[in-house]
Amino acid sequence: MRIFRIALEAVRGLKSNKVNLVLMMLGIIIGIASLTVIVSIGEGAKTQILSRISQFGFGSEAVYIGSGAGKVFSHRRKKANTLTLQDAEILGELENVKLIAPYQGKRLRTIYKKESSTTRINGITPEWFTARTWNLTDGDYISDEDLIGMRKVCVIGVTPMKKLFKDEDPIGKFVRINKVYFKVIGIMEEKGVSESGYDPDDRIVIPLTTSARRLFQQVHINSIRLQLHDAHQAKDTIKQVRSILRERHHLATTAEDDFRIITPDVLVGWITESKKTLTVMLGMISTISLLVSGIVIMNIMLVSVNERIKEIGIKRSFGAKKSDILMQFLLESTFVSLSGGMIGLVLGGVINFFISTFSRLKATMSLESFVLAFIFSVLVGILFGLQPARKATLMNPVQALR
Repeated sequence: MRIFRIALEAVRGLKSNKVNLVLMMLGIIIGIASLTVIVSIGEGAKTQILSRISQFGFGSEAVYIGSGAGKVFSHRRKKANTLTLQDAEILGELENVKLIAPYQGKRLRTIYKKESSTTRINGITPEWFTARTWNLTDGDYISDEDLIGMRKVCVIGVTPMKKLFKDEDPIGKFVRINKVYFKVIGIMEEKGVSESGYDPDDRIVIPLTTSARRLFQQVHINSIRLQLHDAHQAKDTIKQVRSILRERHHLATTAEDDFRIITPDVLVGWITESKKTLTVMLGMISTISLLVSGIVIMNIMLVSVNERIKEIGIKRSFGAKKSDILMQFLLESTFVSLSGGMIGLVLGGVINFFISTFSRLKATMSLESFVLAFIFSVLVGILFGLQPARKATLMNPVQALR
């Protein structure tokens, strides 16, 4: 009952000066709203990236081997031409490897009649479509016969199709790629541009043998994609892959790999690490905002204490303890902070809605947002309300009444 009575007194004290109440709440509202948006965007970005990875056939059973040394998402260093088709064939013989899809790629100018486009040209094997979970909307896939015969055929993506053919049906037409004519035999389904601006549809795929000998004139390949039978044995398989490639490339024991192995675990780790960095950086901004709002609350509460000296003196003279006064002012600052936090949470939700509706970013509200909003609101209220509350308790009742 005592706590309830003090809480009612705290509410009456806040209602008596609504201007101060609004000023104190404003900083908390902005701080909590920004914190909510930051957490939500971070969660939404992680969900989207993981969804995009899955969409491109990079499930738990997939392993990507890229040419060139270096970190996963950095520019290749040193030798970038060490992976060969023979490497891919040997790796394909491993017990846990279900299928293997080697790949070559360059951006080249593609021409049809008077139209032209600089497009990503990929030399592939028929397994590439399965590994990438990429279907066709029309026409035929590249076949083993195309590969064996080094045929000059291609399957075209939606982006170059729109640039080159406009409203024409491309099936059966010929496009010129670097002075070599290729017959269009299929159209790939549209994947859509990613949030980062990457366009997976901006590509034309041709048989790997044709790209190696007739177009690129290169023996090495850019990457190898493995599809595993059992994802639980991925670590053992990766060890075998690394051992085989290092032996084939004659690397010394102390030398670093001249290739990069990427798995879903590596991607998730990179995403999580990137998210942490972004969250920490933006979280610091929110913390500064909350710190400023806490200082505002403290200063206004100190002014309020000076304005309510007579009220404090009357309460003390009628038997109110120091702890009662301390509790009342602490509750006032906590109520202000919590109310501002809840309003900030709602405002953050509204901002998240507009971000998700009118931009490519996706903001996902989670339990983490509510927990952080509550914890930060209570902490700000208690920490920055402590000094004004302490000042109120130290007043001499007799001097206060004068």
